[in-house]
Amino acid sequence: MIRNCELLDEQSTSFMKNIKQYIIISSLFMSSVLAKELNLHCATYWTESGKRFIMDQSNQQLLGGAAITTLALTQIDVKAQNYIQSKGLISNGMANVADYWGIGGQLLLWGSFINKKDKNERLVYAMNAFVANGLITYGLKFAIGKERPDKSNNRSFPSAHTSNSFLTATIAQETYGSKVGVPAYMLACITGLSRIHEDKHYLSDVIFGAALGTTVGRAFSYKYHKNMFGKVHVSITPQMDLRISFLLD
Repeated sequence: MIRNCELLDEQSTSFMKNIKQYIIISSLFMSSVLAKELNLHCATYWTESGKRFIMDQSNQQLLGGAAITTLALTQIDVKAQNYIQSKGLISNGMANVADYWGIGGQLLLWGSFINKKDKNERLVYAMNAFVANGLITYGLKFAIGKERPDKSNNRSFPSAHTSNSFLTATIAQETYGSKVGVPAYMLACITGLSRIHEDKHYLSDVIFGAALGTTVGRAFSYKYHKNMFGKVHVSITPQMDLRISFLLD
């Protein structure tokens, strides 16, 4: 009986992994197909957006602040991990939902663009931003080689689920405004928390992933708004005043 339960659990875990891989592959396939259909103008988008990513003062402050916070948190990562998990801040069911949102939320966002008159501009913005975010996130993962809390591999930093979900939220904010952006940011926060809950990432991985996804989304939005309105559009991204207090001793 126990053996059967163990086999069932193993099969369930394998099935869930296959579903996640399918979502990731589907996202990459959709990106490549849409890129061909839409003529993404990558050179122009990436040149202008790259400058915004590096030179924009607000982006420098956001990413620089996250980098400093990350360095500070690495000193207490394990204690913070144990504290967050012991408090049960998120249920297993919610963690699973957030996990799938982290890798598949962009599919819903892209689908919402289909019936829009400016769908091409929205998709061009989204596709370029997601490609850039993926390259940066996984480039850092392989370059830094930080071990995950569960010891499964050395690709813990930064959290790709978190950077992806915050990029999704930022694009939602830039294209739909706060009515969609704020709920999307809330889902992104839950996604980050779920990665700690599931022992896949430390708090420092999540904090930097959130800042990275937001920064990429904001940097690439400049070209999108310029194409749409012929001028720079100023939007307010919801700011989070994050205060973390742990009783670690």
